[in-house]
Amino acid sequence: MQSRSIGIIGIGILVAAATACGGGGGGAGNRYGGPPPPTSTTPPGTTQQVVRAALPSSAIGTENDPTFGLIAGYTQTQTSQVLGYSPGQQVMIENAQSTSSGVPHTLGDTGGQGGFPQNANLSMQSNTPNGGTLSAGFQTGTIQPQTMRGPFTLATGTYFIGCFYHFAEGMRDVLVVAAGAGPGPAATPPPGQTPVPSGGGY
Repeated sequence: MQSRSIGIIGIGILVAAATACGGGGGGAGNRYGGPPPPTSTTPPGTTQQVVRAALPSSAIGTENDPTFGLIAGYTQTQTSQVLGYSPGQQVMIENAQSTSSGVPHTLGDTGGQGGFPQNANLSMQSNTPNGGTLSAGFQTGTIQPQTMRGPFTLATGTYFIGCFYHFAEGMRDVLVVAAGAGPGPAATPPPGQTPVPSGGGY
């Protein structure tokens, strides 16, 4: 009788182990930051996506994107790149300049259709409260160094964005919000400068 109980317990352990290992799917899903596969769990809130803004002349650098041309000043990693997210994702917008610089930034939709307009429709005033939607005409308003705005939920579209204060200095980028979208190639920092981890300031 004792050996029969041990056998039943052994089978129970094997079934439990097989159940625990099944359905895990070791893939990370879309390598470009798209939505996780249906079997994955939603990441915790501490993994909030952040778009960082800084002067192109800082360590964020500039990038000659193969699709959109010269872009600079915004990143979802460490150096300038075309931004790419899936619809419905939420982002925080951070001014990554050091507090000692005193340099403000904005992130706004320039109103460009298929390219950057000569006269960008940018504002230092916010037209979307924290927790709003980033869609056509979106303006963060002024963001002081080392502070953030958001979270903003991303609506489908291709947005030619820029900074109200520094658009003429080349602080402009493209934000692509589409299924499976991910960031473009990252810039190389200017000579003698290295990017700093988030929160360090440029």
